Amino acid sequence: MKKLLWSCAAILLAIPAFAGTDALSLVPNDAVTVGVVRLADMRSSPLSSMLFEQTDKVSANGDAADFLRQAGLQPSRDIDVLMVATTLRSNLGHNGDVIIAADGRFEPGRLIQALVDRGAVRKTTPNGSYYLIPKDADEDHNGAAAFPDSHLVLVGSEPAVIAAMNARAAGGTSFFSASGLGRESVKIDPRATAWALVDVTRAQRLTDHPHVSERTPSGQAINSALRAVSTLALWATDTGNALKLGAFGLSNDQETLGLLEDTVRGALAAMRLAAQDKQPELVGVLRQFNVSRNDNSVMVTGSVPARTFRAFASHARTR
Repeated sequence: MKKLLWSCAAILLAIPAFAGTDALSLVPNDAVTVGVVRLADMRSSPLSSMLFEQTDKVSANGDAADFLRQAGLQPSRDIDVLMVATTLRSNLGHNGDVIIAADGRFEPGRLIQALVDRGAVRKTTPNGSYYLIPKDADEDHNGAAAFPDSHLVLVGSEPAVIAAMNARAAGGTSFFSASGLGRESVKIDPRATAWALVDVTRAQRLTDHPHVSERTPSGQAINSALRAVSTLALWATDTGNALKLGAFGLSNDQETLGLLEDTVRGALAAMRLAAQDKQPELVGVLRQFNVSRNDNSVMVTGSVPARTFRAFASHARTR
């Protein structure tokens, strides 16, 4: 059952003053990774809307489709903002807790019945009830889901869901104002359609920590360089006629920053070389990406025109 809900979250993902009861107000203060997708912004853009076509195809099959159908939930229509955050379960351990919070329009009764029919058990806390989801044989901890109202859904590991319920009752967390990681979010484009923020030092302790794919030499070099930075951020802003991309890595060590800058420039050069024959239209686009460095960060920004993005997405689907 837990895997079913994680697959639902994966479907959603394939596609800052905050109120004290919305998804973004519930980012844990000690989060090591945070990801946000503004699906409402994507729905209104002809560029991002192509991702919903793929989401609907993915969600049309399997156990996840049965659950979504019974729950009366269509992610591409009903969810406006999706937040996913990870925290370390203990100061010295390597396991993490995950919380997924979604803003939108939901039918709690149907969602609850769909879970109960699949073995979920109702639990109560001083700040509301949640539903414990049966764990698979290879899992150590149960998943959980809570439906505080018709505009918010919480899904994740049981401790994370309880913590989110407590935070909501208290008016939200102070992640964006008090957390060291949260304060770095001001460097992210405030209009970003999707963004991710990672405390690299702590995230490396996670058993399944986030990392750049190492399938290519460029990926291996970037992944190696990123291990030495303290914080990493990525974002994408859909303007309708282009996709603006950005990323930065933070470090107080000048040698680390120099290595990261050289690695990113080398990776862009390698990507241009690889695109010359198969996707020559990407060469000019990649040349427009800018890599800059200051006393404590390296930043890369660039923009992909809508027509290029569509061609790239079509090529990827064909492959």
